[in-house]
Amino acid sequence: MKKISSLTLVLSDTCNFSCPYCPQQKGKNTLKIRDIRDFLDLLRPRLDREAWLGFYGGEPLLSWPLVKKTVVYVEKNFKNKFRFTLTTNGSLIKKEHILFFKKHRFELVLSYDGLAQKNRDVRTLPAVEAALKDLQHHYPDGYVINSVFTTQTVPLLAASMEELLGQGHRRLQYSLDMCVPWKKTEQEALAKQLDRLVTIGMEYRQKNGKMPLENFTESKMKGTFACFAGRDRLALLPDRTVWGCYLFYDLLGHDPANPDYAKYCFGGLDQFMSAPAQGHAGIAANYAELRQDYFFNEKKVLCSLCADLERCAVCPVVAALATRTLAVLPGWTCRIRRITRAAEARFNAAMSRFSGAMSRST
Repeated sequence: MKKISSLTLVLSDTCNFSCPYCPQQKGKNTLKIRDIRDFLDLLRPRLDREAWLGFYGGEPLLSWPLVKKTVVYVEKNFKNKFRFTLTTNGSLIKKEHILFFKKHRFELVLSYDGLAQKNRDVRTLPAVEAALKDLQHHYPDGYVINSVFTTQTVPLLAASMEELLGQGHRRLQYSLDMCVPWKKTEQEALAKQLDRLVTIGMEYRQKNGKMPLENFTESKMKGTFACFAGRDRLALLPDRTVWGCYLFYDLLGHDPANPDYAKYCFGGLDQFMSAPAQGHAGIAANYAELRQDYFFNEKKVLCSLCADLERCAVCPVVAALATRTLAVLPGWTCRIRRITRAAEARFNAAMSRFSGAMSRST
């Protein structure tokens, strides 16, 4: 296991929403501050000088005192520089939360689905939209809006992102529900929406000189994707089990009889704290095998034979939430990734041509 640069605390599995695309099972488990302190203290010698500490749920603001106690503890007792992040549905955000986020330089991920939000919990729309306005006023650079679209809501994608762009939010991203299969007609609907979004994005970029939509930010990184869960990152779940990434818990955590449970779970917190280093290394080695060139599709064709290998990155757990088998990518997943990559490439090519034309005109 490498130096640990990212830790996730899933504070509880309780939530005030029931989002149709959320893979997490609700429960009544909640971490205690002593669990978090024990976990962090154990990892102290292995923490990188700068490390991310993420707060998740359920809805983490239901455990707000635990967030505050954890931040105070690490800032008082650790020399490491922690960068905090918190993912929330936004319905419980108050001004006191925003001021705390700003003081401690949190990166906030607010899950808000634009015109599709009413499909989640229409009663909370006023509260979420009020929170967005408060964030925009008090902490405009401290949050990113993540909008998730399903096979049913994908026709709202372009209009939703256009509305959010028009509202002046500085960081946006869209995500797709990849836990269920996408039919051919739904893939075609996505392609049409992204064609429209490319046009919207080009017009916005030309007019404003910037692009808040992070999906269209050109990445210079290429190479074979590898999952770093369990190697430089760990997660503590509300039932006090330790995993390389919280998503593995969503996939395997409720089925200890599954043979993959023992491969990827570091055990309960007490076991994790008492296990020798070589025990941790054995689990980490299983995570190290989760590389894109080791994956294959439903027809048993290795991803290493694909011409798009170095431009593709698919989370093995997200794919497994649909196939129920780690490292097996369904064909529709590959087609969705090609559609999204093509849209991103069209946007960036158009922006390159626009920048070149502007340079020549000056």
